[in-house]
Amino acid sequence: MLEETYDNPCSYLIVWEEGDRVAGYVGLYKILDEGYITNVAVLPCFRRRGIAKALVEKLVAENRDLSFLTLEVRASNAGAIALYEKLGFEQVGVRPKYYSNPEEDAYLMTKEIEK
Repeated sequence: MLEETYDNPCSYLIVWEEGDRVAGYVGLYKILDEGYITNVAVLPCFRRRGIAKALVEKLVAENRDLSFLTLEVRASNAGAIALYEKLGFEQVGVRPKYYSNPEEDAYLMTKEIEK
């Protein structure tokens, strides 16, 4: 396992590699003291190994200067919702018909960052 972090003033990316393959990644946009998680993605063959959890934990740990992190998640994605709740995210809203193919609502989830 190799984690690489790419950081610039407005965006942040952590990549998880297994051997010569990218197994997963998490992306973040930073706007002032706010963090917007763009994607948490893990290849299907690497799921259920704690990679998504480790990526989000590392993202939180390396961005303690932010006031909060927020993300959208498909309302039907019970596994991701459970993971985010375990990591301290709370559902704060719904974005109706946010996703397409298939059309679906998104839950807006936010985690306040403890200073």
